[in-house]
Amino acid sequence: MNPAPHPAEAEARLRELAREVAVAVLAAPDEAAEFWGSGLLVAPEWVLTCAHVLVRRDGRMGRRKWAGDGEIGVRVGERVVPGRTVYALPGPEELTGWELGDEREYELAPDLALIRLTEPVEHGCAWLSDRAVPPVSGRVAAVGWRKSTEAIDPWDGTCTVPGNDRIDVFRLGPDSEIPAGVSGSLVVDLAHGRVVGVVKARRRSRDGGKAVLLTALRALAESQPLAPELALEPDPYQELLRGHDRWHYRQQRPRRQARATWIDVQGQLSDVIGEWTPYDRARALGLLAELPPPRSGGVVQRLVERVLGPGTVHDPLPVAWRDGHGLLYEPEDGKQLLAFVTYLVLVAEEVRAQDPAGAQELLEFAMSRAISLPAPDRNRLMEMAEAMTAQAPGGQASVLVALAPVVWEEDRPVRFRWEIQLVRAPGDRQITTVCDERDGVGFEEAVAQIQEPLALALDRADGAGRPATVELALPVHHFDTAAHLWTPHGRRQRHRPARPMGSRRPVVVRDVDRVPPTAEWLGRWNGIAHSTGLTPLTLPVLDRSPGYEKLRNAPFESVPVLCGPVGDGEGLQTMYDVLDAGHGIALWSAEPHPPGGCGPRCGVFRREAEQLLARVTGAAELPEAIRVLRARTHDLRDIPGSSAAQRWAEHLVLLYDDADSPLPGFGGAR
Repeated sequence: MNPAPHPAEAEARLRELAREVAVAVLAAPDEAAEFWGSGLLVAPEWVLTCAHVLVRRDGRMGRRKWAGDGEIGVRVGERVVPGRTVYALPGPEELTGWELGDEREYELAPDLALIRLTEPVEHGCAWLSDRAVPPVSGRVAAVGWRKSTEAIDPWDGTCTVPGNDRIDVFRLGPDSEIPAGVSGSLVVDLAHGRVVGVVKARRRSRDGGKAVLLTALRALAESQPLAPELALEPDPYQELLRGHDRWHYRQQRPRRQARATWIDVQGQLSDVIGEWTPYDRARALGLLAELPPPRSGGVVQRLVERVLGPGTVHDPLPVAWRDGHGLLYEPEDGKQLLAFVTYLVLVAEEVRAQDPAGAQELLEFAMSRAISLPAPDRNRLMEMAEAMTAQAPGGQASVLVALAPVVWEEDRPVRFRWEIQLVRAPGDRQITTVCDERDGVGFEEAVAQIQEPLALALDRADGAGRPATVELALPVHHFDTAAHLWTPHGRRQRHRPARPMGSRRPVVVRDVDRVPPTAEWLGRWNGIAHSTGLTPLTLPVLDRSPGYEKLRNAPFESVPVLCGPVGDGEGLQTMYDVLDAGHGIALWSAEPHPPGGCGPRCGVFRREAEQLLARVTGAAELPEAIRVLRARTHDLRDIPGSSAAQRWAEHLVLLYDDADSPLPGFGGAR
């Protein structure tokens, strides 16, 4: 058996590997071309550098211009290979238009660019950290190129990391000089053998500088390619890192190799400790890279919080499967191996329907590593896997969006505080986002503010193939809000129109002020929940008949049906009667009602609502039945010749206020 290498030898090999992947960026694919800066090879054919490296002086009194549109040169080893800039963060328009030396250049963020090599060349790839934090070791090395008097020369410097400047930028200590022209150099954590960032700038008139954390690459999801024919599709961040992880996994497969790989070196460094080895990590990330990517970062956040606990995931939020993996190194209970294998089991279950073979391979690897867990942990993992297999559709989570009034004027709410909760069970509610305005905001502003956090919460709540229900808790004055037509979206740009939320998932309204449950509400809910059929109770919206007494004495299976909006006038007063009489389910049309009395549209609405209620066998089926109607209505919108009668459900709103799962108080003021 060969003796284990000395840590100093492993660090020396690590520096060699870093030098081999450090490239020089030139103005053209020519040895004599102007040197612009440094970069690093991060995946087959892909070079990472700083965006400002591709900005040059345009000759007009020191102004800046974007120079990354044409063919540039990349020095890989002894060759200069042509390449094209495909992505820039930020884009060219934000990088130019002001003088060189302007303070904005120093503060520019995230300041990254990706160049694609356009001719084949054999090269290695740096190992990019999967962790979202800056290096925790005492020493890092920066490796790149610099311009000397006659030529360009290799450059490296060793320094410490004193701390962060902001979420995606960390400081390089004054231990080493960072000369001009080395922007784009890689920063490698010497204790753990991982590239953690890219040199951005030196400090003003002092040693040390700044580096961009690799998590800034997640903004690629929002970036439009500068050379679409060379782009990474559909998600450039996911595809770049999948290519990276596949390459490193292939390096560990049995083959003839003269020297140790990045993963081999990581396994030899003295500070790399823990149950989850670099070899485990390489295989896990390689297998994850072969799976379909997550639908969005919210899915990854949901799975990580199932491992580490609610509220344990913070900015920068994970996007790819590997990002979730990178959050598991330091679980609070210290059970690192259990955390990793549990996460892999959860991912396998998440993608099983899309890629059964890939999910099974990942699951088998996780369970093979789980054999070394203590018996209680093995049992816990097995119980979790069995529970996922047996999980019934009724266990689906929901998302609660509450807009609680905090300021009233003339008996109407005018300012609101909003809150979004992930609800896995009546007693399992997790607040995900809240309005940070103490005195609240106007209703329209509140609706605008919740769209992005709602999209993220839905990603976390959605099970495999089962979109979660949205419960919208509102004061009665805003019951007519057409939330089913919202298209909440995250930061990722959409390339096609989004379907309305209500056509993809059940969307229901609840009374935000109905706390705590009244005896009427509890009794009537218990009755309708156990009814085997539902019947309509037609109510006019222009007067108060049939009145509270008829509503109070109606059979339990009765569902109030109103053919007009309920947020004002007599419709509002009638809805107060509906709620006071204990009804938890009601249907109405939020479309403006004819002022003189009911017309043909009202007759269509009542007839269709009656047929809808006749089709369902119980109250629990109603939210999904209405979702189906909304989907059909959306599909009819662009069909020539479709009539308003066929689209009767376009303005349909459902009150579905479950007394068995009452809302928590939201602290509204009056």
